[in-house]
Amino acid sequence: MEDHGQFSVLDYSFFVVVFVLSAGIGLYYAIKSRNKDVTIEEYLLGGRNMSLLPVSCSVIATSISASTIVGLASEVYAYGTYSWLFSYGVFFMAIVSSTVFLPVFHELKLTSSFKYFELRFNRNVRLLASGLFILTGLIYLSVTIYIPALTFQQVTGVNIYITVVILSVLCACYTAVGGFKAVVWTDVVQLFLILSSVVIIIVIGIRSVGGFDKVYNAADRGGRIYFFKTDNMNSRTSFLSTFLSTSFVCNYQFGLNQANLQRFLSLSNLKKTRLSVLFLAITFISVIILSQVLGAIIYANYETCDPVKAGTIKRFDQVLPFFIQEKASLFFGFNGIFVAGMFSASLSTTSSYLNAMSGIIYEDFISHRYPDISDKVANKIMKSTVLILGIVQIASVFLVERMGLINQMATQSLALNTAALLTLFILGVLVPKANSKGAMAGAFAAIGSLLILIIGSINYKSEPTLPFRTDGCENPPTENYSNSTLSALDFTDTSDTHWPFKLNFTYYGFTGPTVGLIVGCLTSWLTGGHRVTNEKLLAPFLRHKSRPEEEIRLQDT
Repeated sequence: MEDHGQFSVLDYSFFVVVFVLSAGIGLYYAIKSRNKDVTIEEYLLGGRNMSLLPVSCSVIATSISASTIVGLASEVYAYGTYSWLFSYGVFFMAIVSSTVFLPVFHELKLTSSFKYFELRFNRNVRLLASGLFILTGLIYLSVTIYIPALTFQQVTGVNIYITVVILSVLCACYTAVGGFKAVVWTDVVQLFLILSSVVIIIVIGIRSVGGFDKVYNAADRGGRIYFFKTDNMNSRTSFLSTFLSTSFVCNYQFGLNQANLQRFLSLSNLKKTRLSVLFLAITFISVIILSQVLGAIIYANYETCDPVKAGTIKRFDQVLPFFIQEKASLFFGFNGIFVAGMFSASLSTTSSYLNAMSGIIYEDFISHRYPDISDKVANKIMKSTVLILGIVQIASVFLVERMGLINQMATQSLALNTAALLTLFILGVLVPKANSKGAMAGAFAAIGSLLILIIGSINYKSEPTLPFRTDGCENPPTENYSNSTLSALDFTDTSDTHWPFKLNFTYYGFTGPTVGLIVGCLTSWLTGGHRVTNEKLLAPFLRHKSRPEEEIRLQDT
């Protein structure tokens, strides 16, 4: 991937469109709101009267990052179509979120989901959850910017640091000045660009091979096509282990993550929220299926000459950008469409997290100390916070990139965050006897169990990929092939030996929350348990229907 001369004027124009549209929408909402007082609820939730379609599109765009598309396609290329099983976890998330968690947050009408922990437990639990989200969010944002910037460097030669700075500053600026509505509507535009780019790449890719039947046959010959696998649960391709892990992860990342939850709460009623969750599930499952097809297309193109084994690229997560660059001549502007889609995915995720984190920092750390701050001053604080976070994001990219572990650190930090916060949400909403001591113990136990897995996985090799061929290469490699890690989705290098588990996505998915829930329940029981006086803090099916409404009315805090 050393040829940087394939980016045409049209390619650059697709790239520029993303920036212009995003900045224009942010500027529009800044001008629109300049002569009126914008409340905190307006800035963070759009006044809780947002329309269903843009909010649904925003949730989807936030949930799809550049690494999602690159990672899923690379998984199919290296390990086969097992990742379609993620669909079960997404579907399970839609049911659980709609019936268990979201009704609670809609009734409480909070702007920060972490305030729930103070109402249900105490302020220390709230601060622990907020701190974890902000810390891991900053690490995650470094990846959302780094991956498309790296791709852009590979196809144009533009220095990655220049792209990171421009992208981060632009995103922080339109997020700060436009607020929640600007973020939502830019997400709508960016989602269109993301899906359009994927569909166009798939259509062109199928034509380059000679038809879908040839794609399927090539993938089938290579052992990439299969639907269920019930063997060793330690394997990343096991149906049971994949379902368990994705069910836990999806319920937090899609349903309870503050960035997504903020969008669900911007809708006026629970019915719209449930429709939005359903729309998210259907669209994300569609993205998974499209990624399966894309991965199969790439394999069909390189069936007889794997570019990793041939030494053309170093890692499997480079195979999609390599395919785009190599096939750029098939369609004028092909490179630009792909890069525009990657940047759209990056901008939507980044802006959503910046907006969410600015609200958390204000609500959880500032307003408590200064309760008399006016809405005007609060807006200035949150806008300034977004800009500061943008600068911190740039610094974090430079820092983590120099450590050489940017994808690994991001996925591990997200795993720790997911394990701890999902543990707290389940204990709060589904375990009436859980108390603050149990919540703290459960969160730390969830983090500790994952840290043990992470430490235990150091210096171990990843699960072997499916076989590759090089007999069709012009100059077949003679050296032994050393398996590369698929860093877009792998948390660490892993191995079969000397450790009880293969430390892949599976065990990070459900080990942490499971350990956290067991420890949290036991600790709560040993310390006297708890009696929830405000039953609106519990899932609807756990409430006593016979108790008068005034007994469970939300108390002012």
